[in-house]
Amino acid sequence: MRFLYSAFFLFLSLTFSLQARTHTVTTPGLNFSPASLTISLGDTINFAIGTSHNVVEVDLTTWSSNGNTPLPGGFSLPFGGGLLILQSVGSYYYVCSPHASLGMKGMITVENTSITTGSVVSSFCKGGTLAVPFTITGTFNAGNVFTAQLSNSSGSFANPTPIGTLTGTAAGQISATIPAATPTGGGFRIRVVSSQPAITGSDNGSDLTTLEIPSAAITPAGPTSFCEGQSVQLDATTGAGLTYQWRLNGISIPGATAASYTASIAGQYSVEVSNGSCAATSANTRVIVYPANPTTLVWTGNVDSDWGTLGNWDSPCAVPDAGDTVIIGSSIAPPALVPPIALGKLALDHGTGLTLGGTLQINGNLTLTSGSIILGGADLILSATASLTGGSAANFVITDGSGRLRIDGIGVGGKTGAVLFPVGTQASSYTPVLLMNAGLADQFGIGVSDGVLDGGSSGTALVTNVVDKTWHIDEAVPGGSNATLTFGWSTAEELPAFDRALCYIAHHDGSDWQPLQSVGAAVGGAPWQRSVSGVTAFSPFAIGDGGSPLPVEYRTLTADVKNETVIIRWETEQEINSRGFAVERGTSERGPWQELYFQESAGGARKAASYEYHDHPPAAGSWFYRLRQVDMDGSRAFSPVLHADLAAPERSLAIASVWPNPLRLSTGTDMAITFSAHESGHAVLSLHNLLGKRVADVYDGEVRAGSSTTVRFSAADLPPGVYLCRLSLGGRSIHRRAVIMR
Repeated sequence: MRFLYSAFFLFLSLTFSLQARTHTVTTPGLNFSPASLTISLGDTINFAIGTSHNVVEVDLTTWSSNGNTPLPGGFSLPFGGGLLILQSVGSYYYVCSPHASLGMKGMITVENTSITTGSVVSSFCKGGTLAVPFTITGTFNAGNVFTAQLSNSSGSFANPTPIGTLTGTAAGQISATIPAATPTGGGFRIRVVSSQPAITGSDNGSDLTTLEIPSAAITPAGPTSFCEGQSVQLDATTGAGLTYQWRLNGISIPGATAASYTASIAGQYSVEVSNGSCAATSANTRVIVYPANPTTLVWTGNVDSDWGTLGNWDSPCAVPDAGDTVIIGSSIAPPALVPPIALGKLALDHGTGLTLGGTLQINGNLTLTSGSIILGGADLILSATASLTGGSAANFVITDGSGRLRIDGIGVGGKTGAVLFPVGTQASSYTPVLLMNAGLADQFGIGVSDGVLDGGSSGTALVTNVVDKTWHIDEAVPGGSNATLTFGWSTAEELPAFDRALCYIAHHDGSDWQPLQSVGAAVGGAPWQRSVSGVTAFSPFAIGDGGSPLPVEYRTLTADVKNETVIIRWETEQEINSRGFAVERGTSERGPWQELYFQESAGGARKAASYEYHDHPPAAGSWFYRLRQVDMDGSRAFSPVLHADLAAPERSLAIASVWPNPLRLSTGTDMAITFSAHESGHAVLSLHNLLGKRVADVYDGEVRAGSSTTVRFSAADLPPGVYLCRLSLGGRSIHRRAVIMR
């Protein structure tokens, strides 16, 4: 008989395989589902079909022709279905008798599915790995997992231990790991089982023995982080009959076969310990060796705030040395003070900034990501090979003392473009300078200080009409430079009444503030900027406007000769903190000078004054005069030198008035100048800007001695600014200031 059905036969069939499965066939309409089924020998088919359908086995010919003639001796299930177990391998064809002609039929293929576990090594180490080979017959389904199982020491699989898996449907080899807790000894076996279908394979066929694996661990005898030239002893687990092999970064160290090893090189150390049968490798022990002289150091501040303390840098065995790269990060407060040092590179990324305790030289790159460098009395020097990145209104060099930002190699043969000097007096005051040198390459130093003093580096601070900063610029080798300077400032730096639409750059030559350009408008805004070219001498620089007392000028200043008497006359525009004027006489333009008379000031901060002094030189000939203006604090400034010749005919020039002065173009464009001479001759009256350039001829003609001449002209074509009216006659000239405003 080829088939069995009924609960009794089902019970008998379950003894065929403890891992048999049940497959269900249904009848959705006039067909079986699934119509084709492959099963393992011993599996059960549950026909859950409608009451109008039955199951009758037929031969292949009948099945192919949609006939319904039962196969003699074949299986048959009643209407409504039932359970079926097929007892032999092969193909079975069946139909529904009433509906065979309509094609209602199915096929079952029975396979003998099995797993055979192959031979494995007869002994293995606990905690170690081994390969478990296996072969199969029959078909395994997608998603199937083969599992290697370990028996107990009696060879029983009542409670097997999974030791490895392999997902797939084909024969292969499972990589298995023997649990370290497995008892030591013999009697063990291994088998392979599957999940789709659930098949229990045979075991390996012979008893297996488990062996003990030695313990492998490393115990350092000291710190595993140390300075170059030091070492640490690493000790392995010891025991009778054990052998050792030390490894560095996974590579065996030749000759390192003792229970201890002295490590002096950085890396990951491990040791393999063997008892002759089994071996184990320890976990890695990392050894860190800090270089004695690293080239890059990152500030950590692990000990204190001192730059020179060992342990304050990421390499605890060193502090920065000449030529190193130093990195100050954003998360740790910087060192309190930077000692004198020459670095290769410096990167600053902390808002607290750095304060210099001596000269700091950078030979590579200075990067200001966040924070400023505070100079105090020390210089910050960028060599000819150095560069600066990140300088801005947020991060710059604070020149709050005598220290300067110095940059080498600016000019022909070096840095030929505009070089930024990002400087300011405090964190909230950024007043940068761009410097381009068309002359020979040189080192330039720039610092900036608060306020503008009427004596340049000394005297009384101006309180109106200027940018409240003085830029101090020097060059290492005087001469040979031809610089273009661009000064920057913010609106907050401007003192009351300052007019940035009518401003100019001035520098102090040791005696007076001298304008370097005509008045003009500043550009930009963040910051405002004013530029000047052709600068060849360096000294304090400042920014004034058309109403500034820069330069300190006299409205008129003359030396006339009459009746063998030299008459010195001068008028001032305003006198801020002025104590008075000393009249000095000399035998040449360079002196020596003799004080003749001291005149107390009669003017005030907003008041003009006129003065006159008569001198009777001791002999005829040429004499030279100047005024020494003295402030309340004792600082002084000198006027231009005047020349008087007692041997020449008596003569005198005077510009009596300039009206209106200042002239406001918004209310009128005409200006009148009245002048006189004590001799007849050809006179020229001209206007000059503060650079000395002649911008207009007002009068060019003859005058009579003792006469007064008034010239009226239109100033509509002249830009607003400060001008000098120059009257020339017979080789002599006098000046008076005129101001044109919008």
